[in-house]
Amino acid sequence: MELFAKMKAERGKYLEIHEHNFLRLFLDYMDISLSISLEEAEIIIMNGISQGAVMPYADIMLDYLNAKGIRTGVISNNCFSGAALKEQLDRLLPENRFEFVLASSDYIFRKPHSIMYKIALQKSGLTPDKVWYCGDSMENDIYGANSVGMFPVLYEERTKDETYFLSDQNDKNNPEFEYLRIHDWRELMDILA
Repeated sequence: MELFAKMKAERGKYLEIHEHNFLRLFLDYMDISLSISLEEAEIIIMNGISQGAVMPYADIMLDYLNAKGIRTGVISNNCFSGAALKEQLDRLLPENRFEFVLASSDYIFRKPHSIMYKIALQKSGLTPDKVWYCGDSMENDIYGANSVGMFPVLYEERTKDETYFLSDQNDKNNPEFEYLRIHDWRELMDILA
């Protein structure tokens, strides 16, 4: 925990530490050797921390996007690799057609840094005006996507009492640019219909 706290404090807002680097640091610091690769250990740790879960109606929305021929990809602030994240996404959403899964740990920089969005644009071969970017963080997703010219869509999940909450309570909640705010993935399907 002490090593993790030190690493987190040094990481800052825009930089990411890859799980392999942290694991290597921890193992060497504790003088522990593994009989498996860091890649295998990463997936075991990731699944041990969280098996993951599908947001309500996300699978239905992805099926809709696939049926309409709307291309999809993932950009995630994540200490785990894109490969480990892809393995989890493929298990949870087996019908996904994500063209790429970008994890900040593979690219050093975290959202909202523009480089993550620029890499996604390069991988897709699209110009920003042709891309809608959906995320649940006003600062990381909405401001980040807007910074490169993508159209931002903020997903705010409803709580059981049907009130709305923001993932990031300290974000600027009223940006001075156009964006879409949804509370259910089916709303996005209705808008795209």
